[in-house]
Order: sequence, then C-alpha cells, then structure tokens
Amino acid sequence: MAMNVFAGRFYEFHRQRVISRPGQPISTKDGIEVGPPISREEALRQIKAGGDVYTPRKQDAYQLARDAHGRVPVEEIHAPRIPSPTGRVDVYFRHFHPGGIHHAAGGAGVYFGARGEGLDY
Repeated sequence: MAMNVFAGRFYEFHRQRVISRPGQPISTKDGIEVGPPISREEALRQIKAGGDVYTPRKQDAYQLARDAHGRVPVEEIHAPRIPSPTGRVDVYFRHFHPGGIHHAAGGAGVYFGARGEGLDY
C-alpha cells in the first residue's frame, strides 16, 4: 500500500529499512525509506543525533537542516554507482547535510522531494 506524505510534515527516513521479524536474521530492503510521520521537534532531535529525516518540500528540509546546526547546509543528489536491475538511475532523494557534515563523518541527512528529482541525466 502506498503511503501518503503531506507538505509541511516530517517523516522518519531509513536509508536501509530492516524488514525481518525480531529474532530472525537481519534482512533489509531498499526503496521503502520513508517511514511514519514525526513532529518537527522529533525530526530536529533525530537530525542532531545523526539520524535521517524526510519532508516533501525543499524549504522545510533546508530550514530543519539549518536549525540543526545553525550553519548553511550542503545540498546533494547522488546517482547510483551502477544502475538498478531495471536500468534506473533516478533512485535516490535529494538531501541536505546539516552543518555540511556528511554521513561518512557521522552527519545526518534531511531528504526531500521526489526520487531522482534534480538529477542531471
């Protein structure tokens, strides 16, 4: 079932969602990153703790990322290293790194918009 997202709201974001039941071997699935809705306060807490958040509108994502560290965030969009099994490269969401701190350095991501939006093909 498709999930509806609404402008002005924030959602959990899991770059890899664990889909296995408790006690079973870990199994993950891509493509189902947007999770349940959360408050702006919870979104800010998750970002400050290095977690990821999704919101549909770019201006909401920018403001949340800016509020998290008080500095201008860095915007990114990635293409996959190799296309998906169906040949698609529009599989990732645009995002901001609050304070310019990337995931590899323990930073968070505020994801926004549609999958593949802003990607130059």
